[in-house]
Parts: sequence; structure tokens; C-alpha cells
Amino acid sequence: MAELPLSRRSLLRAAALVAALPALATACGSDDPATPTAQGGGTLDTLRVALPSSIGSLDAAKEAGIMNYVVALLVQEALVGVGQDGSLQPSLAESWARKDATTYVYKLRSGVTFSDGAPLTAADVVASLNLHAKKGSTTAFAYAYANVKSIEATADAEVTIVLKEPDASFAWTPSPGTLLVTSEKFIEATGERIGTPEGKLLGTGPYTVTEFAPDSHVTLRRNDAWWGGKAPFAQIRIDFIPEESTRLLAMRGDSVDVALNVPAEQLDQWQAIPDVQVKTAGDRSLVTLAFNTAKKPWDDVHVRKAVAHAVDREGIVKSILRGHGKVAATIPDPAQWGGVLDSAAVTDLYSAIPQYRFDLAEAKAELAQSATPQGFSDVLTYPGSGPQLGRAALTLAENLKGIGINLEVKEVPLEQWIAGLGKHASGIYLGWYFATTGDPAEYTQQLLHGGATGENGTNIAEYDNAEVTRLLDEAKASTDEAARGELLGQALVKAAADVPYQPLWWGEAATAFGKAVTADGFGPYFFVGPWAAKTTTR
Repeated sequence: MAELPLSRRSLLRAAALVAALPALATACGSDDPATPTAQGGGTLDTLRVALPSSIGSLDAAKEAGIMNYVVALLVQEALVGVGQDGSLQPSLAESWARKDATTYVYKLRSGVTFSDGAPLTAADVVASLNLHAKKGSTTAFAYAYANVKSIEATADAEVTIVLKEPDASFAWTPSPGTLLVTSEKFIEATGERIGTPEGKLLGTGPYTVTEFAPDSHVTLRRNDAWWGGKAPFAQIRIDFIPEESTRLLAMRGDSVDVALNVPAEQLDQWQAIPDVQVKTAGDRSLVTLAFNTAKKPWDDVHVRKAVAHAVDREGIVKSILRGHGKVAATIPDPAQWGGVLDSAAVTDLYSAIPQYRFDLAEAKAELAQSATPQGFSDVLTYPGSGPQLGRAALTLAENLKGIGINLEVKEVPLEQWIAGLGKHASGIYLGWYFATTGDPAEYTQQLLHGGATGENGTNIAEYDNAEVTRLLDEAKASTDEAARGELLGQALVKAAADVPYQPLWWGEAATAFGKAVTADGFGPYFFVGPWAAKTTTR
């Protein structure tokens, strides 16, 4: 069984990416980097942004929440990026090649400097990679580098990564989801203070952090030496505004230019504000219930099936999400299979995955077969930045009362919710995932692999099925995409019968742009990179 590390990893990730994993048998890349050249123009000097939650660290490798990425990706970049179509694209690496089954070589872009003026070197990239790949690393990205054998600067502008075993998904690892490059000197000088108000961040991106107040705001200044061109705004002010109505009032009062996470139930109000554009896109996010299969009474499959039958997923999508989402049949969104399985094969696969329809009579019958037929009590938490999760949880709790299960639903701060997920101490969780690759294996591996159980593991259901893990290991080692897709599909089908998770919905994100700005190429991948460079004045 391939070993997966038990590194701490948030269940919130940056915006979703969905496309085929490109073949790396030959040098990859094109003349167009994932980040388009920024355009100046307009007269807006400071871009004002409202985020729906605060962040505790600027360093996404310490706190890998979606809002951490929204800030960090204005400052830091990865070796490879993600294009608007979800494919891997050049970024700090202008080209790359898979020399053999376990060897990846990256050629660095020339003329790139950090915001402090120092040139980007291969040694900087190696140091950034080693933050996560070194033995004993506890960063949120460490899990992605467990299979790395060596990382070397093999030329002045060349980095070579050698794996212990073939990994069909590794091409995505040095992309923004699990690599943010900084300088070797900054790592040595700043150490554990990286991401703090004192240490801040250093990167090659279009902005640099000037101030960070964890419970209040972040301010950034333009890096005029950015290799991608001059970014549109001299400054960015990002305020943390968790209260939905306060963000709405701020946009009405023209005190913010961009507001993320517009609630579905408020869309009409936001759209009614004169000259405000509300842009929506499927974000390939997954919201799922997770049952701790190592903790009573959730170790009983009949309990898990009872709760799965008590969830009215269609009702949640219709009433709470107002149709801005889709009922999730499994972990990966169907659109994430491009290049791995064709659409017909995906349709066949999803039709074979066991589903648990909303039926309270079935729920009661399943509970009657369990070791706790009279019911029990437990607590389900959700982050304050995801009110739709809370509303869905409350509808579930109301349904469960009818079969004897008392589920207390509690809102907690984002940081507390993330910390709780890592402990694996609760019986039931709400997981909220944003894919950062175009690979359907991303969360399939993390949520179902037996090697990712234990405290700080990504498998929060503590699900350990030897056959499922074997299938996932074979998929990881496969060099044939169709065969890999078949193995992943078999794992999803088999795991669904055990109900370690009950997927609820695949999401759709809504972002509001004020009267002075708009977005170029807004879509599922907009925030996976220096998004402010693609935000322009109108």
C-alpha cells in the first residue's frame, strides 16, 4: 500500500479546476502563460475587496483555506499554472517534460524577479519544494510530496524532481494548489514567521503585502517588476466581512469593488444594485457529509445509510442554493474527467455508483437494523463563511428528529472548523472542498485512501477499505489514462456501498463586481492565480 502522509490540510481549497491531465511524455507548454499579461488602463488606484471570512495566516501552506489562496496567489506563483480551460499552463516554468515514469524536469522562465528585486533561481524553487518534501514536514502541502525521492537544481534554470514510484497525478503537484514559490533567503531569514503579520509573504507575483491584520484586513502594493506585466491597480485593500448583509450594504454604498461568496438567497438583491455585475460559474466544489467510520455509532453502516436517506439533496439544491448547484452523485464533478474518461464512460460510471434517495421510511428502517435503533445524539459544525452549509445541516437535523437522531448544528469560526476537521475526533462532519487540479483523482485519493487516515489525515471519514486502497494505488501507478479512469471508477463504486461519505452537492460560485470594475475570463479557474491582474476597470 502506498504511504500517504498525515499532514494537516484544510478542506477548503481555491477555486476548482477541471480539465484533462496533459500528457507529459514530451516538453509541455505554449507561448501563453496561465496568467495573461496584465493590462493597465482605468483610473481606479485602489481595488477594494470583501472576503466572507478572516484568515489566520497569509501562508496557504499553513492554513490552506480558499480565502488564504485568494490572498496568497496575488503574491506567490507556482512552477505551472492553470489556464482558463483548466489545463496545465506555463508559469514560473516556461516548459516541462516527463523524461520517464518518475522524472520531471522544469525549465525556469528567464527574467523573473521576486518583489524584493532578487532574481528567481533554481535554488529558490528547490528550497520552496523542500518546505513540503523534506522528511517530517507538517505543512498543509506535505501529503502531495510523500512520493518524492529527490529534488535538485540540475542547471542554473532547471529543476528536476524524481519520484519513488510512478504517479499519474504528479504533474499537478507543482501547480498553485500545492506549491507557492518564495526565495531561499526569505525562508532562511523568516522561518516560522512566514505568513504572520510580521513575516508576511515574498513572491514573484504582481503584488506584495504591506499590512496584515488577521481579524481585519490585508493591504497590498503593486509589484511593478512582475514578469507578467503591470497589474491594473496600484493597491489592493482586502477586508474580512463575514456578515452577509454587511457585504451587501458595502456594495450598495460603493465601498467595495469586488465581493466573493455572494449567497444564493441574496442573488436577486445583489443583481438589483445599479451597475453591479454578479458573475456565476460552476466551481467544481464538493459539499459532503463525512461519517467517522472509526467512532461509534458511525462505525455502523446502517447508521450511515439511515442518515444518507434522511438528506433531501434535491430539496437543498432547489431551495437553499436556488438551483445554483447540482446534486452530487459522488466525489468528482463529471466535468473533471476530461482526458481520463469520455462523457459516455462517465455517465455509465455514475449510473453504477450506489445512491441513497431521500426517503425517511428507508432511513428509519436502516436505523432499526443498527446497534442504536432508538437513536442517539451528536453535533455537526459548519464554518461561518458557509451559511448555506448551515442551512442544509439544519434541514437534515429536522429530518433526523423524525427517526430518533438528535443532531445539534453549530456555527463556528472558519479557523476552528478547519482545526476540528484535522483532529478526526467528531462523529460527523461537513466537508467543503474546492479542487485545485483538473484530475478526478485529487479528492478521490485524499478522501478514500486508507493511508490518509489518522489525525491530520485528509481522509476525515477514517475509511480504510483494503480493496479500495489497492484500486487507488493501481490508479496512481497507471500510465494509461483510460485504465486509470476505470480503476478510479471501481474505487468510487465500491466505497459508495460503504457510505463513508454522503456527497450533497457540486457548487456554483457567485462573485459581485462593482460599477467600476469587471473580470476578464471569469470562470471556475479565475481565482487560481493572480486574479486581480484579470480584474479591469470599466
